[in-house]
Amino acid sequence: MGEEVDDTTIDYDTAIDEKYRIYASISFAVLLLGIGVPLWWHTTAVQRVSLPYAGIDGLSNLDVKIKIKLVLAILSERRAEKLTRELTEAFENTAIYKVEIVSRIIPVNLTEHDFKYTNMDKVAASNFNLDIGELLLMETNAIFELIYVGWERGIYFSPQTNGSTLAQILSEWMLREKSLILTKNALAEPTLYSLDVENRRRFPASPAYDVLITVVNPNPEKLKVDWDLRKMAEKYVEPFLSKLSISSNFSVKSQWLYLLPLEVNPKRVPDSSLLGRHFALPEDVLPQLITPLEKKLASQVSLHPTINFVIYAVPCDNAPLHIYTRSGHRSKSNVNVEAFLSPRWGGVVFINPSLEACADAKSNESVTIVPEEITVIGTFLAQLKLLLGIPEPKPLHNVLTLPPSEFKLYNWEVDALLRIRTIEQLTSAKLTLQSLARLLKEIGNIVITDVVGDRIKTALRLVENSAERLAAGDLRQGFLLSKEAFVAAEAAFSDPTLLALLYFPEDQKYAVYIPLFLPAMIPVLLSLKNIYKHYSLRKVNA
Repeated sequence: MGEEVDDTTIDYDTAIDEKYRIYASISFAVLLLGIGVPLWWHTTAVQRVSLPYAGIDGLSNLDVKIKIKLVLAILSERRAEKLTRELTEAFENTAIYKVEIVSRIIPVNLTEHDFKYTNMDKVAASNFNLDIGELLLMETNAIFELIYVGWERGIYFSPQTNGSTLAQILSEWMLREKSLILTKNALAEPTLYSLDVENRRRFPASPAYDVLITVVNPNPEKLKVDWDLRKMAEKYVEPFLSKLSISSNFSVKSQWLYLLPLEVNPKRVPDSSLLGRHFALPEDVLPQLITPLEKKLASQVSLHPTINFVIYAVPCDNAPLHIYTRSGHRSKSNVNVEAFLSPRWGGVVFINPSLEACADAKSNESVTIVPEEITVIGTFLAQLKLLLGIPEPKPLHNVLTLPPSEFKLYNWEVDALLRIRTIEQLTSAKLTLQSLARLLKEIGNIVITDVVGDRIKTALRLVENSAERLAAGDLRQGFLLSKEAFVAAEAAFSDPTLLALLYFPEDQKYAVYIPLFLPAMIPVLLSLKNIYKHYSLRKVNA
């Protein structure tokens, strides 16, 4: 007779087995759903640091105003009040500038000798401490009708000069508000605003430039050029560029190229000169000279924009060579030097040998060219000013500049360049940050590293700080901050890490991992139902 099985024991064992199954299901669900899925999500998520999107959007409402301090040094208080009122009315509705006028009575210790135009800059420097961006309007008791603009930051005028004339000089020579507005609008809305000649000619903003001076000798056997390029650069070019060191870093390089003939054939024109002819090079063909030169200059070896200056020695077979305008007239009156400028590239100067040397030279003899150094360097530096954004002042009636020092810039020209570069750099930085923010919002799987995030935040802060310094009248610091903002924004926009996961979107991530997770997920998800029933019954029985 068999033993009788206790039903209580069977029920107890069944309950223990069911309890272990429930615990096992819970452990599997916790491991997969609580640890596995979050770990997978974290390891496959795109790294994206938080960005100040609100601050970047607010740049659209950032109104950049440059405060200009005008110091009126006048002989009498009544005259000071009148000029202050006239200048205030003239600059009342400016869009870029906020003009502050401070009037002072000229010190009584100044003598008639001090009021001579040759001493005016010295008087201004010793009696008025002007910072970068400030301007001095000084009335003199000297007897002359002309208005003189000094090398420092002063305009010197007679008691007969009115405020409208002074406002015109300030607007067209120093402040150049129209050019600043056009630069700002053309960068922001290029489809609506077209650049003028000055903006199309000027090199884009950059923290550094290379200045490459090249002498081209197409026939070294019959043509010798007697010139020390290094000495010339150290004597003239580097001191000139040192005045602009605040705006950018300049690196001056020089080289010689040989056996590089012109790619176009100049037209032979008979004349009554010693050689009985000269050669004409029409303006229309000048752009065709740039491409073959560019191939040989090696100007692409640097990451910085290169400003090219080419000195082309013309052999006697094509000399004298002259550039002709589209109307058929000579463009220059100098017999031995002809030049042209290519916007955002550089300038070319043709130096002709003397007519006597070519006439006396025999077929087997070489001719030596000794360049007119002052003329050639003066041409190059004039072209360099245009390429950097310092245009020649428009002629104004009875307005002259003081006698120039050799190849030097006016301080007010440098200030004007800083203003236009500041507006250009701030506008470019703002547009770059806004474009980058829109891109990162639209494409959610682009990596945003800590480095990129810090650069964006730094650029935003620098733009705001620059605008504050400009509004306070600190042009120097405002410009330096705008340059840093421009560099930081460009570095963030061109960072290679932004493309790290651009071609691995979310749908592909799910397509790869779901076939792996789904077979394991189905039993776990179904076991959740049994877990719920188990605890529901326990709650009812309790």
